[in-house]
Amino acid sequence: MQKVFKNGNSLAVTIPKVYAHELSIQTGSGISWSKTEEGLLLVTEKKAKKPSQIDPEVARLIKKISNKYSKVWEDLSKV
Repeated sequence: MQKVFKNGNSLAVTIPKVYAHELSIQTGSGISWSKTEEGLLLVTEKKAKKPSQIDPEVARLIKKISNKYSKVWEDLSKV
């Protein structure tokens, strides 16, 4: 169980290292709080990967599929 402590004019809690690592939370990470029936839910900011961070093989397959099914994507966008 975490203890609440005073931090300036606010109250604060720490995030256990194991959770911070699993959720990729680090100094400067964006988070928000959501009130639930059980209490507060910490919600982490979801960041999309930059194209340079995608595995090159996966990027190649995405391009291949996109080209192969470009007519299907076009038709679906009209639905």
